[in-house]
Amino acid sequence: MDDVSELRRREVKTYFDVIARGGSDRRIRARSFHNLGEWAAADYERLSGTLRDANATSSFSFLGRDADRYAETIEFLDDAGHEIVLHGHRHVSCSEIGYDLVHENLSRGLNAIEDAAGVTPPGFISPGQDVNAATLRAVRDLGMDWVLGRTEAEVPPDIDFLEPAHPYDLIFLNEGADPDAAFDRIREQTRPGAALLFHPNMLEYYDASEEYKAWIQETNPVTIGTVIAEGGVGMINDAMRPLRIE
Repeated sequence: MDDVSELRRREVKTYFDVIARGGSDRRIRARSFHNLGEWAAADYERLSGTLRDANATSSFSFLGRDADRYAETIEFLDDAGHEIVLHGHRHVSCSEIGYDLVHENLSRGLNAIEDAAGVTPPGFISPGQDVNAATLRAVRDLGMDWVLGRTEAEVPPDIDFLEPAHPYDLIFLNEGADPDAAFDRIREQTRPGAALLFHPNMLEYYDASEEYKAWIQETNPVTIGTVIAEGGVGMINDAMRPLRIE
């Protein structure tokens, strides 16, 4: 039998934990699509054009396991003035994870993105958002600048920590909100210093792309790094496939 790494097992467990919480047929169908509806280069380029036309920028999260697949896209987004953010090497929850494993997950992800695209992500967004003390130490030890997530641990003084708006787009839509209602609630969260997470592939699935575009045009968001340094309304887009068995 081929060896199955702990990171691969953790990635499967992270997603199965979500499935195990149950939910409506609507959620199950959406979660099934989430693992199939991968964005291609043209999709990222289209969104970058929308952002450019709105005089806006965004952070984009990527997984190290997909760095080769998205190398040209990562380079394109970086050249266009957007921010590349680490989501881990694999899509692994950081709420309960030991230091050695989370350090491996983050360091492999950083190295994969750097090797594939020549871009070094300055920050990390945790799958599931929750992060523990071990994760914060690993981020610090790897020389990253900031974390986007939620934690009850003490944040090391040499990294910045920002909590994203919660609930976010996918939660609103999975729970049954139509696109207009979902973005009405997102607008309630839209204020200076806020960081808003979007899943543009799933916004397509829910036919919410026009509402999303309108929000960008009226908000003129900026990257997470810019929010931390200068203020504004922060935006991060995650179109990654949360589970890849192979």
